[in-house]
Amino acid sequence: MNRTDRWSQIVGGLRAVAANRFSVRRRSLAYDERERDAAMQRTAPYEPFISSVERRSSSTIVVSWSDATRGRYLDQVWRAGYARAAGFCGLTGIPVRRGDVVFRPLLRGGVAPVNAFDMILADRVPGAAVER
Repeated sequence: MNRTDRWSQIVGGLRAVAANRFSVRRRSLAYDERERDAAMQRTAPYEPFISSVERRSSSTIVVSWSDATRGRYLDQVWRAGYARAAGFCGLTGIPVRRGDVVFRPLLRGGVAPVNAFDMILADRVPGAAVER
């Protein structure tokens, strides 16, 4: 008679079940990641809330900006420039192409704010007349 240890049988059975569950979970995660990536390409990554935009000079605006996960800035100064990368306009959600004239948060004292990569298309700012 082939007699095996009961404890070894239990542990072996648990390992087989765990391995099967892990492989099923791994396949479902890969599917979820593909779905998530496809959904992100169809929509903007997030939508900050911009409560006010005021013209300060020909090349600067003052923005009151907030995002539920990244914080809040009241009366933050943004400067005109060119988009360094593609993205979305924080004011309208319109896609921004590299090289478009945009406003970006001004860096103070070499410290980048959490919204340093956010942009607002210059032609969407009320009263904007930024030359290219």
